[in-house]
Amino acid sequence: MVKAVHVHKDAFHEDASSQPGSFFVDEPDAGGVQILWYRCPCGCGAAGVLRVGNGFKPATDKPSWSWNGSTDAPTLVPSVHHVGHWHGFLTDGEWRSC
Repeated sequence: MVKAVHVHKDAFHEDASSQPGSFFVDEPDAGGVQILWYRCPCGCGAAGVLRVGNGFKPATDKPSWSWNGSTDAPTLVPSVHHVGHWHGFLTDGEWRSC
């Protein structure tokens, strides 16, 4: 398991080697959809982006996730697949591999 650590977006973008599993969430758009940026939990340093809704799964033609709105103990549904690197769940603030 890898702890999900909320970081400031400037720190996330300035330090590509930031902690695996670190993340931040952009402000919502007019429809309430937000972008959750994360560092791959596998430790490779790659960044990923997910479309999330705070308490809802956005209706879009692109993949999206329901987020519990927490930055201390985030949970996403469904699983996250960082293709070629990692597949698992973000549950109660921990990235857990499948």
